[in-house]
Amino acid sequence: MTYLSGLLVLVAIAMMATLVLLAVRRDRALRRNAPGSVVARPPQATSLGARSEGGPASPPAVR
Repeated sequence: MTYLSGLLVLVAIAMMATLVLLAVRRDRALRRNAPGSVVARPPQATSLGARSEGGPASPPAVR
């Protein structure tokens, strides 16, 4: 039973490492293929009361 538990731990670690590797590769591919305006865009305000420079902010679209 101990060998089986150890093997299960090794499989779980290998699977997690594979998932992390795939996520990093996907993120790099998305950043590399993204248009320049998406990558260079400045961060936007995240508060609910954030207003744009031109005047009052329009309400969010309802889907």
